[in-house]
Amino acid sequence: MTMSESFSVIGAELRSQMAGEGRTGEHEYTCTADFDPAFRGFEGHFEGNPIVPGVCLIQAARTAAEMVLSKGLATRNISNCRFRRPVLAGERAAVRIRLEKKEDELWTIRADIRVGGEVCAQLQLKAAEL
Repeated sequence: MTMSESFSVIGAELRSQMAGEGRTGEHEYTCTADFDPAFRGFEGHFEGNPIVPGVCLIQAARTAAEMVLSKGLATRNISNCRFRRPVLAGERAAVRIRLEKKEDELWTIRADIRVGGEVCAQLQLKAAEL
């Protein structure tokens, strides 16, 4: 399995664990992501103490945007990415995004990911429609 195939499998699996997208403000949406201990993203990260890899949290933000827009997106760049605390196996994370489309035709996605109200990750990415 190539890295891109592995990433697409993780993305599809992550999408199946996300639910409940809803509008919370102008251009703001939230959904939840349940990180089941059987989630493939935990493989090798880390044995005996599974935590969600940062790349999966970034993918969760993009997946939330794809769910809201009902369109596939391709990440073009990631900026201002900060991981504040790990998301552990079995935790439910709230993924809040703010969407904005710029004149360059790229979507700007600002996201924060929280568990129990505590910020786990904050990031901004730009993505193009597929």
